[in-house]
Amino acid sequence: MLQLQEILAPLDGSGEAEGILPYLRDLAPRFGSHVHILGVGIGRKTRRVNRLLEDYINRIAKGLHSDNIKAEPVIRYGIAADKILDFTVEKEIDLIIMATHGRSGITRWWMGSVAEKVTSEATAPVLLIRSKRPSKTGTAGKLLFLHKILAPLDGSDIGESALSYAETLAINSGTSISLLQVVSPPGTVEASLLGGPDWRKFVRAMHDAGVDYLKSISERLSGKGIKSTYEVVTGDPADKIVEYAEDEKVGLIAMSTHGRTGLARWVLGSVADKVLHGARMPILLVRSPKMVIPKPRG
Repeated sequence: MLQLQEILAPLDGSGEAEGILPYLRDLAPRFGSHVHILGVGIGRKTRRVNRLLEDYINRIAKGLHSDNIKAEPVIRYGIAADKILDFTVEKEIDLIIMATHGRSGITRWWMGSVAEKVTSEATAPVLLIRSKRPSKTGTAGKLLFLHKILAPLDGSDIGESALSYAETLAINSGTSISLLQVVSPPGTVEASLLGGPDWRKFVRAMHDAGVDYLKSISERLSGKGIKSTYEVVTGDPADKIVEYAEDEKVGLIAMSTHGRTGLARWVLGSVADKVLHGARMPILLVRSPKMVIPKPRG
């Protein structure tokens, strides 16, 4: 089973970015994780804004210590996304948890663009929390997180990259996994070539193949003691994933960021992007090792 030993939590001093803390307080104790609270300063270390940032990061880490979470404050200087990516490689981070937006912090990151760059380049999985100020009770994560996990799959090995993380979380929390495949209907050209009855046969064949595929995954999960359901639907992948997640009130969507060879032939980069912008619940994005192209960082 996967272990989440090293977790990275980048913060910019904003209330929106702090929305990750309830989820961090829920996850870290489950795995005995070592948490790195990272702030990225701008300019000279002696600038007042950087001293404020250092005090803030230290205060957050101290607060986590009081919850018996091993937390280490870290300050780096430079471009936020680059420093997050560098630290991820340097410390062999197992999971990055960050907010999708936060523009009012001490260092005034544009967290939307930072999250976008980190998601597109990080080798580690990224758990993205839609920005909102943390609950006063601090229990939002425990109330809403990990009660049901949605794993969209496209039939490819690459598309299954997030499944092992979903399995780990499900086993650890005793929750279930909902498996979903979305069959994209043929485009205009394909539909005109196939014609009416042939088009319906094609969609039916894709649907049946998807059911067989998800059934095999479900049986595999059952063998590990994980409860699961599965469903195949037809339509736009991103729209259907968001719709299903809302209707079924899932707590987390776990999906791969790329996969172009599956039964449904999703381009999961664009699907994941649309889901991220449309869904209100946390999203775990996992890049397949097959899709990682190391980039020299200087």
